[in-house]
Amino acid sequence: MLRLDGDLGGPFDLILGLPVHSLVVHAAVVFIPLAALLSLIAAYKKSFSRRFGPLILASAVLGQVFSFLAKSSGEPFEERLGIEVERHSEFGETAPLTSLPMLFLLALLLYVDKSKHANKPVRTVLAVMLVFSALGAAGYMYLTGHSGTEAVWSWVNDI
Repeated sequence: MLRLDGDLGGPFDLILGLPVHSLVVHAAVVFIPLAALLSLIAAYKKSFSRRFGPLILASAVLGQVFSFLAKSSGEPFEERLGIEVERHSEFGETAPLTSLPMLFLLALLLYVDKSKHANKPVRTVLAVMLVFSALGAAGYMYLTGHSGTEAVWSWVNDI
């Protein structure tokens, strides 16, 4: 049962009496797949990359920030829940790291697309690497979120 009484301490525990993890995890689960989807389009269409590059990069950065916040707030939340969420904890430990390659490759691709001396083979290699990293980041975020959902809401099946 979720305990909201008392303070376990730290900035990643509660905000206005609500667990930080519950607030930030949803942003990570939205922004990482959104950035991945937009990255896939940017990898395919240079014009899309040039036009929406800053927005795509902003969504990737926000996803990364919220992913790290979700990781940092997960431990106090686990203590409050009082249930074992080991599988989700394992996924959550590495989830922020899985989207870093996508962020890095996206920034490189946007730089190459804005460059006057862009090299087509370089862009092609970056685009292919971005596609794989975006698919990996979105897939891992799905696994992380799904394992958390199963851990927290599995009791509903018992009703």
